[in-house]
Amino acid sequence: MAELSRQELIALRLAGHRLVPVPAAFKRVAQAVQWMGVVQAQEYTHARWAVGSRFMADAAIAGAAIEQALANRKLVRSWVLRGTLHLVAAADLRWMLALAAPALLTRTAAAYREVGLDEAAFRKILPALCQCLEGGRQLTRVELFAALAQHRINTEGERGGRILYRAAQTGLICLGDPHGKQARYTLLDEWLPPGPELPREDALRQLARRYFTSHGPATPADFAWWSGLAAGEARAALEMAAPGLAHALFEGDTVWWSKRMPAPASAQPPLQLLAGFDEYVLGYTDRKAVVDSAHAGKLMTPNGLFRPALLIGGRVAGTWQAEVKKGVLNINTAPFAPLPRGSAGALQLAAQRYAAFIGLPLAEVR
Repeated sequence: MAELSRQELIALRLAGHRLVPVPAAFKRVAQAVQWMGVVQAQEYTHARWAVGSRFMADAAIAGAAIEQALANRKLVRSWVLRGTLHLVAAADLRWMLALAAPALLTRTAAAYREVGLDEAAFRKILPALCQCLEGGRQLTRVELFAALAQHRINTEGERGGRILYRAAQTGLICLGDPHGKQARYTLLDEWLPPGPELPREDALRQLARRYFTSHGPATPADFAWWSGLAAGEARAALEMAAPGLAHALFEGDTVWWSKRMPAPASAQPPLQLLAGFDEYVLGYTDRKAVVDSAHAGKLMTPNGLFRPALLIGGRVAGTWQAEVKKGVLNINTAPFAPLPRGSAGALQLAAQRYAAFIGLPLAEVR
């Protein structure tokens, strides 16, 4: 079996993640999210840039385009894979939920029981939740918990959050239009029209194909973690998708990627500013290919926070932070080591691109 060098793996991943120019550029926001499978979105500001950074610089996509796609219900924000909040194309939400929910509900059953939530409890709670939201109502978390209290549903402590997760994972609710900076919950069947069901085998094949096309080269373990599927189903999904995939060894592991992976149209950008929780870093169990272990703790905190990454040549060379003061943007960088000579101009261009995305003038880059 052939063996990939680190440079070859990084070049393929950059192309798959659309972080370098490729022949087939995205034209619509939902198309970019669909290509990635899902985009992690518990930090919404970062999720917006994670999508925007997948468009080439000349596309000039702005953050408002993501807002519009959500308002037009082309995208939805909900708990999809691994029980984590994601952006997902509206056309994909239901089949992904149906695919991911069984394994997730099995893994979380004990945690639910710890707060008095079992199947008998949910037979009372979920219809009450539906009554609180039916008729197109959208409620914030506080408002929804107050409404549930009227039905004598206890939402104290972790119980309330677990009720919402269960309702989202079973396809009862999703996030609707925000109220200012506050998320609001609504009924999924009222938010999106029902669509055709996808047979489970087709859904498994589709999810594996999406992952290895956008995230490859990646290992089966990477896919199993990212998807949240049970180990057996993750293996079956890879086997079904395998005819369209190439594989090779990378540092002792077999990695898979799409045979149709487009070759980059030009050299990779020398420096890029990635979002926090970006799939380029987050979407794998082993990240040694893109970040040195000595610096991993500066990028990924013990409590699961993935900081925005400063990328040079496809590898994480530091972190960065956006700071908005008096209507202007400052970019503060924290490189792991002195940046290569000549990086100042590339950093300025990357910062200007982010400033254009969020619609603010750029003041300082430091």
